Amino acid sequence: MGGGFLESAWRRLQRSLRARILIPTGFLFAIVLAVMGVGAVQLHGSDVARHQKEKAELFSQIVANGLTSLMLDHGPQPSEVNEFLAIVASHRAEIHSINLLRSNGMVSHSSLPQLIGSNEESGAPLGASVATYDVASDPSLYAVRQPLRNQPSCSACHSTNFPIIGWLEVRFDRGLVRVEKNRLAATMMATALPAFFVLVVMTGWLLRREVIRPLHGLVSTMQKARSGDLAVIADTGRSDELGIAARGFDATLRALREAQVEVESFYRERMLQADRFATVGELATGLAHEIKNPLAGLSGALEVLAEDLRGTQEQREVIFEMQHQVSRLARIMESLLNFARPPQALMRPTDLNATLQNVIFLVEQQRNRAPIEIRTELCPNLSPVMADSAQLEQVFLNLCLNGVQAIVGGGTLTIRSKATEAGTTIEIEDSGPGIPPEIRPSVFRPFFTTKRNGSGLGLAISARIVADHGGHIDFQCPETGGTVFFVHLRTSSDPKEHAA
Repeated sequence: MGGGFLESAWRRLQRSLRARILIPTGFLFAIVLAVMGVGAVQLHGSDVARHQKEKAELFSQIVANGLTSLMLDHGPQPSEVNEFLAIVASHRAEIHSINLLRSNGMVSHSSLPQLIGSNEESGAPLGASVATYDVASDPSLYAVRQPLRNQPSCSACHSTNFPIIGWLEVRFDRGLVRVEKNRLAATMMATALPAFFVLVVMTGWLLRREVIRPLHGLVSTMQKARSGDLAVIADTGRSDELGIAARGFDATLRALREAQVEVESFYRERMLQADRFATVGELATGLAHEIKNPLAGLSGALEVLAEDLRGTQEQREVIFEMQHQVSRLARIMESLLNFARPPQALMRPTDLNATLQNVIFLVEQQRNRAPIEIRTELCPNLSPVMADSAQLEQVFLNLCLNGVQAIVGGGTLTIRSKATEAGTTIEIEDSGPGIPPEIRPSVFRPFFTTKRNGSGLGLAISARIVADHGGHIDFQCPETGGTVFFVHLRTSSDPKEHAA
């Protein structure tokens, strides 16, 4: 039960940016304040201990001088010395005891009667100089020891060459240092806790004001944009990183709005085109049924009339032109019917090089002996593609005939096949004048033509056939002249992929 609660609480913390920042920040503040407090207490304790030792040495010197004067002036009895030491020790709370030591380290006089006769020379060896040391028998005490010299009754004599008659040992309690350290620690704790609370509150407020609230605004804007409202603006004028992110998001939204307008315009045009295609399909079907049979009858009648008529040359030319126009109308009707109801492609492995060879043969028969050179650059190791060879032959033948018709006064028609990473590319290049820039956007538009006898459906039908095969068709007009049409087809061994 407790583990599940902790796990749930941990997941909530992981989802809260404020908690993920405030908790580590609070720990950091606490650690910093604790380190600063401990360091300050230790430093203050060291200073207090140093000052206490300095005062202890000064105090022991004063006591030693007083005791020496007392002994020189009055020659007191041991009881009087002990009483004097007890009176002096009572004036300072941190004094534990004041002792007189003999040369063997034994306590001869003391402010504490129980220490008389004991040997306490364990802190430092007896010497001729002042010594400060820790009392070995009690770590809570430290002592200052002063040598006592046998001086004459003369206040002007301060020589250090007089013999040492004993030592004065003043023991001090370290409790004052502990008290001072505890007092400072309590003071710092009393000030650090409110400071810690204020720091956490200020950090939380700044975090909410500078991070959480702007992020909520940015997320809210993103949600509105995701719901379809691309007119929202995330930038609030901030100059920091969040402002940069908001302006970047606004730039993305502007690009999306522009792309949406373009896509809507494109699909609107496509829908209009599809509607136009549907209308054309219906018209083509009706026209095919209503006109195709009368045209066939009219063509037959003109053939009979041409055979029976023995008129003048002008009359025969009129009959020939009538036959030509009837044939043209029949071709247009057939193109309309193919465009409106394209035949189902029969997919099978197809050798594009063989298909191109058939097309080249047909083009050579239809170039009307014009001085046109046909060049072939076919890839010898071309992989087969899943395609309807008859429909692709129609596409390649249409592109080649357009290239032949574009060449005026002789030129070159080049047919290439290339293997690419994506599949196979067929290039059909002519050396004609090229396509004028103003009509290039309309090349694949249905019923657009610059030819006197053209229907404007050849390239449109070719583009749709290539698209039905999973490829695409495009063209380029080099600056040196001419036009290159590219037919890109994917290579696949799975007929179902292309049939789909």
